[in-house]
Amino acid sequence: MHAMKSTGLGRSNIARSLPALVVLLVLAYLVLVPLGILVISSLTPSGLPFDAGWTLLNYLQVYGDPEFWSMVWITLRFAVGSMFWALLLGVALAWLVERTDLPAKTPIRVLLTLPMAIPPFLLAIGWILLLSPRIGVINVFLRDTLGLEQAPFNIYSVTGMVFVQALSLVPSTFLILSPAFRNMDPSLEEAAMTSGANRYRIFARIFVPLLAPAVLAAATFMLMVGFLVFDIPGTLGMPVNIFVLSSRILYLATDTAGGMSAYHVISTISVFFLAILLLQAWGYQRLTRNASRFVTVTGKNFRPRLSRLGRWKWVALGFVGLYFMLATVIPLAMLGWTSLMPWMMPPSLEAAMQASWANHMAFFTDPLTLTALGNSLLIGVVASTVVAAFSVLISWIVVRRRGVTGKLVDFLAFLPIAIPGTMIGVALIYVYLNMPLLNIYGSVWIIAIAYVTTYIPFGTRTTNGVLMQLHRELEEAARTSGAGWWRVMRRVVMPLALPAALAVWIWVIAHCMRELSSALLLQGGGNQTLPVVLWNFWVGGEPNKAAAVGIWLVVLVFVTMLVWQWAGARKMRNAQ
Repeated sequence: MHAMKSTGLGRSNIARSLPALVVLLVLAYLVLVPLGILVISSLTPSGLPFDAGWTLLNYLQVYGDPEFWSMVWITLRFAVGSMFWALLLGVALAWLVERTDLPAKTPIRVLLTLPMAIPPFLLAIGWILLLSPRIGVINVFLRDTLGLEQAPFNIYSVTGMVFVQALSLVPSTFLILSPAFRNMDPSLEEAAMTSGANRYRIFARIFVPLLAPAVLAAATFMLMVGFLVFDIPGTLGMPVNIFVLSSRILYLATDTAGGMSAYHVISTISVFFLAILLLQAWGYQRLTRNASRFVTVTGKNFRPRLSRLGRWKWVALGFVGLYFMLATVIPLAMLGWTSLMPWMMPPSLEAAMQASWANHMAFFTDPLTLTALGNSLLIGVVASTVVAAFSVLISWIVVRRRGVTGKLVDFLAFLPIAIPGTMIGVALIYVYLNMPLLNIYGSVWIIAIAYVTTYIPFGTRTTNGVLMQLHRELEEAARTSGAGWWRVMRRVVMPLALPAALAVWIWVIAHCMRELSSALLLQGGGNQTLPVVLWNFWVGGEPNKAAAVGIWLVVLVFVTMLVWQWAGARKMRNAQ
């Protein structure tokens, strides 16, 4: 009898541990295997992971090259510069919307999130059409009007890269900081005012300490993004040989570099890149974890104390409008104009006579764009579904299984936030070129795997909070009624976590539709996505076709974001 009880207990423990073990194995396969092969590749003479021989010469060659450190310095300038300006604009906008009597706040919130529907490399293309020294509309106008010999602006520069990247980061910064501004208890300010403190002392003694964790977390996240991104540095920097770490990796991994890919150099640069990003990810996790110590929201209802703008109200509205024009209206208008032209022509009444829908009609008739559209939708649906379901399972393990297992799962799920799309693409090339049993190289499935790996951190950060709010008594009651683990997950956990999973699904599919770097590295004969086709049109000297594809790509992402906004508003109404 005792033996039977021991056997039953052992089976029960195995059944409870099996989901965590399976999740650990899947995460290790998705994250650790590609990174491990990347590190191994940096130690082989050829840079191919399964070639014979070991060497440290790759590190001496790459890290001993002054050009490498010059590239690191450019990467740092780009990341810090874009972070600084995005943070400055994001803080100003969050304060205006949440802490002042600015009118039309609801429409302004919507306007400030709309730039997220524009893929960053498309925003860069829009500003190339405006500020290119050769064809930029603004430069051509100023040169002809003022009789200048040279163009006054040059978007193909580190300054241009910082400018466009900062514009693209402001919506994310605003969304991160808005809750921190909104949730500050006004009783703290009232107590300080009662004690005789002036507004400057209130700002220094109350606002700064309460906002510091959120601002530092936002700054760290934006700095990570500055190191990770390829889109804008690749679009604005590569044509004039200005490289950051991510664009250099892609340049060396494609035919752009000429000849065979320099895998040994790619791997060695990637190891350095990974070390920096892991350090930043660790700092970000610490900051976001410690931010909960500064929460001031209580169970009582309150409204934040609003500052009166007075006659500055119109200046504030002008500031919001200027940002929206720079980040959305002007570049999109230029893309729209270019998409209607048979060739590059500056806006004029004479050129308007040449406008036609030919490039847009080609989007719906060209087999290349139709295939790319189908690939983008298929990859987006598969990746978002896997990320949403897998995130709920990961969060359940992290929340319910304390100790080493939960921490290890949480660490592996968070780790990809420090891995740029270019590095994931290179790592997957290494893996699947050397795995004949799983022949998916050059197919849509390898891109789907890259997207699943990339977006797991966002999914788990979203679902972790929801799972923490679900009391374990609901699951215990189901088990007492005889339900097994799978039935508890299917009938209790998943239905309660469905709103968060839906939000993750919509967010991921929207980002899959606009992702470029890993899809560009992993493109094959028939797995091209819309962003890759757009990129190939652009670099292939067909800007008008690229602009038309870009307009429809924005429409697709915008519709997806509208669904996301609608789902979020419905969730808030149901919670009230």
